[in-house]
Amino acid sequence: MGNKPESTRQKILNNAIQLFAAQGYTETSVRELAAAVGLKESSIYNHFPSKNAILECILEEQAQIAKDLFEKDKLAALKDNPTADGILSCLRLVFPKGKEEYYLKQLYVILQEQHRNPLVRKFVSEKLIVGTEDALRTVIGRLKECNKLRSDTNPDFWVKTHSSLIYAFASRMLLGIGDQAPDFSGLGMEELLRSVYDMMLEICGAENSEKTQGG
Repeated sequence: MGNKPESTRQKILNNAIQLFAAQGYTETSVRELAAAVGLKESSIYNHFPSKNAILECILEEQAQIAKDLFEKDKLAALKDNPTADGILSCLRLVFPKGKEEYYLKQLYVILQEQHRNPLVRKFVSEKLIVGTEDALRTVIGRLKECNKLRSDTNPDFWVKTHSSLIYAFASRMLLGIGDQAPDFSGLGMEELLRSVYDMMLEICGAENSEKTQGG
């Protein structure tokens, strides 16, 4: 049985993401998008009332990823595996197979637009960052409950460290620095997070109560 044909709406969205990432959201016209999809410009508006509606759809898809970042049904396993790998197993860090570039280019567009588009800026602060921080707070709370982290562990310190590193890494990875071209494979994010969790458990682990806690 063959794959289900791609809907026109999804085809428009796919091409929009490619164009926005390549030349910028503001710089891309609906006419250019229509040409890329092989439609008349008026046909685009049958599926999206405006170019801004396409951007809103991108934000909605990323918001859903942030909302579903944390797999609550795996929390119990942290008691038996209080390691960086155990924490990683509770987080949806990998985009659906074959869709990595699609979602990373969405993030690329969001990073490009966040400083000049109030809608995107609000999304980054209220959805993307908060969703990630809430997930880690829940993990830290669970590790405390099962006595794997010291009771005085400061979650604020770790969620802010976590957010800052992810944001810096994503910016460098997607936007490119100097001669480094953008990387849409997503390689390196998991190792970055593993290092953060290893450090947190090393400093704040219940068995390491004699060590000084960061933050």
